[in-house]
Amino acid sequence: MTSGGTRAGAIGPPLGYRMNFSPPRLMAGFGLAAIALLALLGIAWKFTQQSVQATTFVAHTHAVMSALGEAEAQLFQAESSQRSFMIGMDPRFVQQRENATTELERSLDEVAELTIDSPSQQRRISALRKLIEQRVDNLRATQSSLQAGGRMTLEQRLEDGAATRDRSRSLFAALKSEERGLLAQREVIEIERQRTAELTFAALACGLAVLLPLAAWRLYGDARARQSAEANARSERRYDALHARALTLYNAQSERQLVLDGSLALLAESGLFPASAFYLHEELGGSLKLAATRAAPADVKPILRLDEGAVGSAAMRGQPVYIEGFDAASGLVIDSGLARIQPAAMLLCPIAHHGELLGVLVLAATARLSERERAFVDRLGAQLGVALHNLKQLAGLGGLAEELRERSADVERKNAELQHATRMKSEFVANMSHELRTPLNAIIGFSEILRDGMAGALTAEQSEFVGNVHSSGKHLLSLINDVLDLSKVEAGQMSLDLAPELPSAIAASSIVIVRHQAAARRVRLKEDNAPGLGSALFDARKLKQILANLLANAIKFTPAGGTVSLQLRRVGREAMDAIVDDRITRFFPPPAQSRAQARWLEIEVRDSGIGIAPEGLRKLFQPFVQIDSSLTREQVGTGLGLTMVQRLCELHGGALKARSVVGQGSTFMVWLPWRDLDASPAAAAGPALGALLPRPLPDAAPGSQAASLLVIDDDPRSAELLRTQLQAHGYRVEIALDAQRGLQRAEQLQPDAILLDVLMPGMDGWEMLSRLKEREATRHIPVVIVSVTDELRRGFALGAAQVLTKPVAKEDLLAALGAMGLRPATTHGRVLIVDDDPGAVNIVGKHLRAAGFDCANAYGGQEALESVRRSRPALIVLDLMMPQVSGFDVIEALASQPDTADIPIIVLTAKRMSAQEREQLHGRVQRLIEKSDFEVAILLAEVRRAVARGPMGPVTAAQ
Repeated sequence: MTSGGTRAGAIGPPLGYRMNFSPPRLMAGFGLAAIALLALLGIAWKFTQQSVQATTFVAHTHAVMSALGEAEAQLFQAESSQRSFMIGMDPRFVQQRENATTELERSLDEVAELTIDSPSQQRRISALRKLIEQRVDNLRATQSSLQAGGRMTLEQRLEDGAATRDRSRSLFAALKSEERGLLAQREVIEIERQRTAELTFAALACGLAVLLPLAAWRLYGDARARQSAEANARSERRYDALHARALTLYNAQSERQLVLDGSLALLAESGLFPASAFYLHEELGGSLKLAATRAAPADVKPILRLDEGAVGSAAMRGQPVYIEGFDAASGLVIDSGLARIQPAAMLLCPIAHHGELLGVLVLAATARLSERERAFVDRLGAQLGVALHNLKQLAGLGGLAEELRERSADVERKNAELQHATRMKSEFVANMSHELRTPLNAIIGFSEILRDGMAGALTAEQSEFVGNVHSSGKHLLSLINDVLDLSKVEAGQMSLDLAPELPSAIAASSIVIVRHQAAARRVRLKEDNAPGLGSALFDARKLKQILANLLANAIKFTPAGGTVSLQLRRVGREAMDAIVDDRITRFFPPPAQSRAQARWLEIEVRDSGIGIAPEGLRKLFQPFVQIDSSLTREQVGTGLGLTMVQRLCELHGGALKARSVVGQGSTFMVWLPWRDLDASPAAAAGPALGALLPRPLPDAAPGSQAASLLVIDDDPRSAELLRTQLQAHGYRVEIALDAQRGLQRAEQLQPDAILLDVLMPGMDGWEMLSRLKEREATRHIPVVIVSVTDELRRGFALGAAQVLTKPVAKEDLLAALGAMGLRPATTHGRVLIVDDDPGAVNIVGKHLRAAGFDCANAYGGQEALESVRRSRPALIVLDLMMPQVSGFDVIEALASQPDTADIPIIVLTAKRMSAQEREQLHGRVQRLIEKSDFEVAILLAEVRRAVARGPMGPVTAAQ
């Protein structure tokens, strides 16, 4: 047995088998015949290849001849077309000549490629090209002269360039002549090689006819030998059964001692080895230690050195040692239990695996061992080596498993620490959001009060200073919002809050946000959205943030008098596939899982600004980096706007592209997945779409004299703007988005006045005004025309009370209503303002008191609950983040009591609300307003609407 073990195959036939059935002379003759046949086959293959090569050469020559014929035909065609032109001066022949010349050049290219190995042919082709070029130049010169009015006789025209034509034909003749000679030579070679190949194959066939019978005879002899070997193999079935049992033992046991004892027992059952022992190799001490015995003498040595005796010699050599011929003087006996028997032979078999010594198997036999019996032990030893190695590896794996368990526990501890750190980071971001926004909102709110003169008149200089404080506070608040939003995106804590939205309405709202900035820089804004864009599922806040950042960036870098345009379209997947990235383009493609999206919302913001150089585009979307980083830069900012656009696009699974040319402007394109609405009516009429649908007029509070107004306008954005402005000043407003519904609502509601747009599809405003005045039920209702048309006479002639031209200033609109005797509500309920920040309480209270509300203050959640118990308010304006008792606790406590569950609540908080938190507040509050988006008009409108509507109705804690 070698150090790596022997092959574990079936034991072969006995020695001398091949000598009995393979006579040396026959084998030698068969081998020589096979060699001769192979040599003949090689010669036949060689001649066949030569024949194929000769055939290929002939085919190649034919191809050259064909290409030359084609080229000569094209030359004749060109000459014929030229003569036809010279005779009739028909320009169509000029085109035919040019086409033939082009085909001639192509044919010459083909000939040149086919004759690349012939220098003489290449020289002729080169000369022919020059002649053809000279001929074409002469023909064109003659044509130009004739077309310019030159005079030539017909004979002169026809003979022009004859010498060049003759030389060209002679070159063609030389080319053909050489190819014909080559063709004749190659055809002769082809015929000769074909004959040689045929003769060779005939000889090969004769050889096969002789060799095949010999091979059949040899196969017959092998079949008989195989039958004899199978007869001998039947005697080995006992050994195969022992091998199978050994494999079962090795696969079933996981303890080394049981494997060793079982192996010695199997060897004893074979009847050959009644006594046996196994010495295990100790790597540390370099010795052999007795590990298992069976029927061995009592005085067997427990430990042996590697250089001690025959056992040590077998271990050192790595080869089996076979010893026989023992006598009584040797003292070696087999203890059978009944008597002590002297062995006839001993086999010392080293057990190893891949060169690693594992031990030595010592076997004592009662008879001499044959080669087959020794091979059986060799095979079993190889299997035992594999089993011992596996057990050793299993023991090592047990240690590794224990170490892995310890490391897993350590990883779990670290994961818990990481989750704790993540929670601490989230809490830090939330606290920073509250702590930073709270004082900033106080700065913005108090400066707005001072700016509006609510604390007294200011001088011009004071007004300027207060305006600077207010604008700087708003700017700082937007920067803080950008930093906090970016930190959330980078930490993977920002998710999409999808709801049914109108992209066109969000675009209009975004333009309103930047309109003041554009007007200050004298930049014109254009909006060109695709008609019928429809609605889909979007995150309105994040979409508005993308649009506002892109528009603000475009306005910032557009000089006075420039233009910034916004365009929204719905495109298919083919539009995304057609995007090509060039060297002046930055492109952030959508992720692989989003590329199969069928439809996309395409947003394009284009400006006529200063443009961006290619090197600037490479760092355009890096956070806190501006392209102009010099000390004298004209634009200010943190460089987070475009970074947020990119991150929000990636959050949606969309794409972003920027293209710019210095001095010509820039274009930014965003693609967001178009997620269709669900088929259910509830999903199709989500809360965002509900803001644009008609709302019923709330019932006035007891003692209220609020005027009711009906706004009829097909543009939902204009209608919503009017409603916000009017409700902020105490009017009750309903919207109708077309003239037909406007007529119906006017008869049903009997409003105090109607605000009517003129330009509407179907029935326009003029026709509707006429119908209103014709009907008895609506004749008395005053109508205010609010439209882009300026037709005072026509409006008054049809019975309008006022005619206003868009865009209408809020003051003009209120003055027109006041002139008609329409007043907002003057009696309001009591409003409780709850916030732990006194500045925020003062700001909100100042605005509400100026609007005529009676306000009470509470500076904590517990104080708010006590105030509600003492005196029930008509409305609560509530902050969420307060110490001890938070706003969530206040809402929960109020909802749990039947007498306070219906109090309307408006949440005004600096906390950025997650989708889960918004869901928690759904159905429990009137409106959720973030302080970062705080607008006085919105707050007043919501307060007036809530007070006018009265109690919310029963609201349970589970709602």
